[in-house]
Amino acid sequence: MDSLLPAAFGAFPRLRALLLISLVGLLPHCRNPNRFGEELFPPTPTRADTLYLQQVRQVFLPPPSTKKAPFVFIGQAEDTLVGQYQAGWATQFALGGQNVQFYAQELVAVDSVVLELFLASAYGDFSVPMQVRVSRLTSPLSAASDYDLNATFTNDGQSLVLPGRDTLAFTTFLPGAYRFSLDTALGRFLLTLPASALASEATFQAAFPGLYIEAQPFIAGSKGALYTVFPRSPSTALRIYYRERINGQEAPQRYDFYINDTCTWAYRLVRTPSAPPPLRDQLEQDSTLWRQRLLIAGGAPVGIAFTLTGWEKLTRRPVLSARLVWPGDSAFQAAYTPLYPRPNSLVLYADTTAEAASASWGFGEFFGDSVVFNLSVPVQEIALARRLPPNILYIWPTGRTYTLHRWVAAGTASRRPPYLVVISAEP
Repeated sequence: MDSLLPAAFGAFPRLRALLLISLVGLLPHCRNPNRFGEELFPPTPTRADTLYLQQVRQVFLPPPSTKKAPFVFIGQAEDTLVGQYQAGWATQFALGGQNVQFYAQELVAVDSVVLELFLASAYGDFSVPMQVRVSRLTSPLSAASDYDLNATFTNDGQSLVLPGRDTLAFTTFLPGAYRFSLDTALGRFLLTLPASALASEATFQAAFPGLYIEAQPFIAGSKGALYTVFPRSPSTALRIYYRERINGQEAPQRYDFYINDTCTWAYRLVRTPSAPPPLRDQLEQDSTLWRQRLLIAGGAPVGIAFTLTGWEKLTRRPVLSARLVWPGDSAFQAAYTPLYPRPNSLVLYADTTAEAASASWGFGEFFGDSVVFNLSVPVQEIALARRLPPNILYIWPTGRTYTLHRWVAAGTASRRPPYLVVISAEP
């Protein structure tokens, strides 16, 4: 077979010339293997359109319901961007059963009572020592009532936390469970409740309305910090350590009162006036500032609403990608510190009430001082007329109702205004 090839080349000079020309034409392309296949599959012609934002404005949501919130706050903090805050939290505790008996024969002693709280985050100057106060509620919480940021909770005003065990301060804050020793009289009260009070969750919560928990700086005028607590964490509980006598022998026991769905809890997060007014208040009072800068903040929620023009440019063209770029206001870059951090990410919604990620257009991640949202799927649906263009879009912090982070965005009149770039395939 090999002997036939030279003979074939000699017999067909035109074939030989054609093969040589083909090899010479391929040599330049072989120098760059990344271009392999371009002659057969050329890249799709693309077109870039820039859509500009219109009618950008601040949105200040009314105080949300704080009843059964996923997490609650205690403490006090001052932020020049969003204001001064004071927070407290009221909660019921679950009995954990029906007709509960804490001891069979005799209660010998209550050794200790511990309130354990799972602290998830700190916002503000957590190096400032704060005094944790725990008081008994005197009015029951109602599952039928609603509670907002300005709610008040009636308590006896007597702190149960033992002296020297009531301090909250950190050099470096780490999430975790933190324990506060309470007066053992509370444990004796609970363990000696009559059988009628221990018959059900409802009778127990009527006999023991619950606790009010707060934290304040030891030194008046200190800024302090706000701490986030997870109520339903297994590490959040009221724990009683006691001894009972069984057949003449003392036996150590422990009973844990947790917070579950049979309980009602709520928090208050009160903003107090400050001088000079924080950026949040300035924006609320002066709408002309919106063209220069915009605030995004959780806690007392502040977001951005805007519209886009130019959707008609996308009609019936396959969208390859779309990216919303929102620069930050450079004047506030130094304001983000470990004590007052900016959000990890933001969420873009097509309405103002959606909370679930599935209802959003996507999460925005920070690149430098700018937030970038990738919006390929919903924009393509608009281009293919499968979805109507939204009248208004909204940007909020992730979990906007509760997250105490903030960020200052550039307005439409800033040196670097926000914009949406859409890359689509030419028809």
